[in-house]
Amino acid sequence: MARLNTLNLNFGPRTHEGAPARHISPELQLRRSVLACLLWESQFYEDGVEIGGRIAELVPKVAAEKVAALAVEAREQMKLRHAPLLLVREMARHKTHRALVSETLARVIQRADELAEFVAIYWKDGRVPLSGQVKKGLAAAFPKFDEYQLSKYAGRSSCGTCSFSAMPSRGTTRRLAFGRS
Repeated sequence: MARLNTLNLNFGPRTHEGAPARHISPELQLRRSVLACLLWESQFYEDGVEIGGRIAELVPKVAAEKVAALAVEAREQMKLRHAPLLLVREMARHKTHRALVSETLARVIQRADELAEFVAIYWKDGRVPLSGQVKKGLAAAFPKFDEYQLSKYAGRSSCGTCSFSAMPSRGTTRRLAFGRS
């Protein structure tokens, strides 16, 4: 005979240590994940790769305008460098978010080395052609920097995941930005 009166101990979401947790919206989860992390650096409860995966998983669940605003806030107010670039990369993956990619990318890139770091993040899962919105965003961000700023970062990159051994030359970056080979 089947038991009908079984004790249900599943009371909803739990913390890492098993305590009851409050359910929060995907927007708040994304905000917490982005603003409370140094991307790709391990923390107490989880490693950096899991944080990046969770951010990538949450981006399509949140409205494009809110993701773009979060990327700008993370860069301009919280002074984070890689998390906003990852947000823009994930926005470029999803059709519903693509319209805001160029404008957000141009605003998020504030240092010359971030041009190459964004391309490295974009190509992290395999080298694919840059989307039109990404090209427009890189082209809009490129004139912010003069020759000195571009040469300052030549040969080094602060991003641990970058596949570039050196900053691309001005001509190479312009070809990437404008889609010429």
